[in-house]
Amino acid sequence: MAEAPPAAKAPRPGLGRRFRNQVRNGLLRAPALFNAANRVRNLGIDALIATFPARYIGKTIGAAEAAALPGGGVRNLQMLHPAERVQIGSGAPDRFFEVAQYHREGWFQRADIFVCEIPNAHVHVRSGMVCTRDFEVLVDEGLEHRHLLYQPFRKRRPQQVRKVAGLWATLAYCNAENFWHWMIDCLPKLQTLERAAAGRTVTLFMPQTALGFQRYTLEALLPANFRLEYLDSNVDVWLQPECLLWSTLLSGLCIGQLPAGYIDGIRQPIFRRIGLPASHTKSERIYVSRRNAGHRRVRNEDALCELLSAYGFRSVQLEKLPFEQQVSLFHSAEIVVGAHGAGLGTILFSGDIDVVALYSTANPGNYFHSLAVGLGQRHHFVCEDEAHEDNWFDADLAAIKSILENDLHLSPIPPEIQQGSQGRGSLGSSE
Repeated sequence: MAEAPPAAKAPRPGLGRRFRNQVRNGLLRAPALFNAANRVRNLGIDALIATFPARYIGKTIGAAEAAALPGGGVRNLQMLHPAERVQIGSGAPDRFFEVAQYHREGWFQRADIFVCEIPNAHVHVRSGMVCTRDFEVLVDEGLEHRHLLYQPFRKRRPQQVRKVAGLWATLAYCNAENFWHWMIDCLPKLQTLERAAAGRTVTLFMPQTALGFQRYTLEALLPANFRLEYLDSNVDVWLQPECLLWSTLLSGLCIGQLPAGYIDGIRQPIFRRIGLPASHTKSERIYVSRRNAGHRRVRNEDALCELLSAYGFRSVQLEKLPFEQQVSLFHSAEIVVGAHGAGLGTILFSGDIDVVALYSTANPGNYFHSLAVGLGQRHHFVCEDEAHEDNWFDADLAAIKSILENDLHLSPIPPEIQQGSQGRGSLGSSE
């Protein structure tokens, strides 16, 4: 295995980020102006692509579709899990389906899960965008819209691409630096790639900008026949492997529920590396703070923390904790409260706990509900009524207190006991 360069640190919120957030929030308040400007810009780009198609990356194709075409640039497609209708959770009546943004019927349609080979693929190293040799972007069925998140899409094709021999693969992805998407979208691919490799040597490459949790989990899960290599994406902007092993996603639209075995295939190697048992001793009541986030922040968080502290919770800023400590903390969780955000996805490492999710909009996505109930956890929720899911919001303290007392049957800790309890403390806080 190649020696890994130091992990890139997540950027701390600064003046530049705050300014960008203010601009974005301002545009969200004037959607007509924002959409008009976008339409004009997109018309101009579309005209360039139509006029000079050989110079731009402007087409997408599904891997199965490409495999069916003569010379389509995809070969050896191996079906691992055929498409199926998947029930979310146990199938018991669930109030969340009444407000969910998607999958209100209590099930979702999982697309085919397969692995294929792409000779002479073009891969954008930083984003993980994969193109055929003819620069058609490969997309996942049902998630085709995500190709718009790749920065190189609808831009000029590269003039120079480094060619490398052998069989290669990557877990880089448009959302890979988001903790939830890394754990649910990206890491499960490692198991499908291992099955398809069938013992062949594979070079798994990632950008040098990979974050600490990405590096840690890769090292914990890397198959013996895989070699891990970090590339400087400023030098190797694009890579052209002799053959690229490419896997579809195992997840779906806002879905965190994976086929049987994949979650344990992620959790158990990480537990072993940290020295945690497979069973859970539930002792921690955790509030996941977004105090330093640029978006979807709880405006009345001080009041919320005061309320939760009275019931034995402590506030946690996960971005300030080492990954191993995050896993250990959630491994021992009893109850987790938090706003919709990547950090709440750390419930992946918890047992059969209670999760209280705080949503900024009246119709939230299914991310955390599907993940929680897929893990056998109990998902409680409070919805607010912001126009956009990224907007800051005020948590409904009365509704949260009702869940704590009526659903979870908690009682406030007497003030004299609170004074010396850990419920008043916090983890990862600079305060």
